Amino acid sequence: MESASAGTGPHVLRRINVATVLDALRAGGPQRVADLVTATGLSRPAVTRAIETLRAEGWAEDADQGEEPGAGREARIGRPAAVIRFRSGAGHVLGADVGPHKILAMVADLDGKVIAEQRHDTHRLHGGEDVLRALLGITTDVLAEAGVPADRVLSAAIGSPGLVDPTTGAVTLAPSIPGWASLPVAAELRSLLAGPIAVHNDVNLAVLAERWRGTATATEDLVFVQWGARVGAGIMIDGRLLQGANAAAGEIGFLDLAEHPGSDGVTRDTMGPFEHQVGASAIIELALAEAEGQGDTRLTEVMLRARPHDDAAALFDAASAGSALAESIIDQIAARFARGLAAACLLLDPELIVIGGGVSRAGERLLAVVERHLGRRTLVRPRLALSSLGDTAVALGGVRSALDDVERRYLSPAALGAPR
Repeated sequence: MESASAGTGPHVLRRINVATVLDALRAGGPQRVADLVTATGLSRPAVTRAIETLRAEGWAEDADQGEEPGAGREARIGRPAAVIRFRSGAGHVLGADVGPHKILAMVADLDGKVIAEQRHDTHRLHGGEDVLRALLGITTDVLAEAGVPADRVLSAAIGSPGLVDPTTGAVTLAPSIPGWASLPVAAELRSLLAGPIAVHNDVNLAVLAERWRGTATATEDLVFVQWGARVGAGIMIDGRLLQGANAAAGEIGFLDLAEHPGSDGVTRDTMGPFEHQVGASAIIELALAEAEGQGDTRLTEVMLRARPHDDAAALFDAASAGSALAESIIDQIAARFARGLAAACLLLDPELIVIGGGVSRAGERLLAVVERHLGRRTLVRPRLALSSLGDTAVALGGVRSALDDVERRYLSPAALGAPR
């Protein structure tokens, strides 16, 4: 029977000390023992023992001469003290974004520095099986570019459109990639990678990236809205991702806010009602209807060229070029979009809403109009911002998610210094 003191005692304290020193190394870069004593508040013997453990487990090493802290200070007399650094190359992680338009895969070291990335256009692929083959190919290619053996990938996180089972990681609904939901994505990737592989909803990964390296780095309560052909949201409350009981939180594309053509409510194989109102295709169709109705041949031609590509940006370009009709259509779309945002604001009271996706490329012009309409529909208006990560947000969020997994399994007090 396990001792009642298994969770206490000197061995637990040693692990905590090792984790504390590791955290200081990761936060402060290469440091001497004396620097680590100051940074951690631990005794010199405790820091020295922790460094020995970290070296033995491969998480720390002596830094190069050029990395000595305090460069430029007056030269010291005698032999310089050893400088220790975290071994960010002790392992790697992979993050990938799989969608109806592209696959983007990134390999990063344990500091989160992306050392290689590969992109593949999926427009011309025919269904889920083609997309899966492309994902396997790009995974092989990006590892080769990074020079990282598959057995050094400690964790991988894949972002997918649709609903993902929180227990198994299986994609259960993905209308934008026909046939994708029935495929064993994680199992296929396990034939290439040694570490664990997690599949997540893509927008949930995007909100992690925004808080890590995007517009929301200092924000605890935020909503990230992916606004493109599809519409979805990632939600973070008190710095934690909110997924819901069935990992279906944030599917705002299925809000049914008004009667409109093309949808009779939530369905399993089509866009949701809100997407029929504000998605890229809806923007183009509204612009075509208005332009044809008012005899604006120039705008009609522009939007006809944009329709095969779901290129809603063409409408905003027309507005920038002086089209009053385009300005009016943007106002209508912004009003529709603000109704959906207002529902999220009234339920969640976020500090910040970050808007990403293809439509967000319209920039501050669109943001200002949405903000004006949102102010009329909320009790407390949140800050609005455009994503600074562009179409890399999901893959970067995969990197962040995989790093979190590595930290839990390898770099936590429970793991460091434990018998293997």
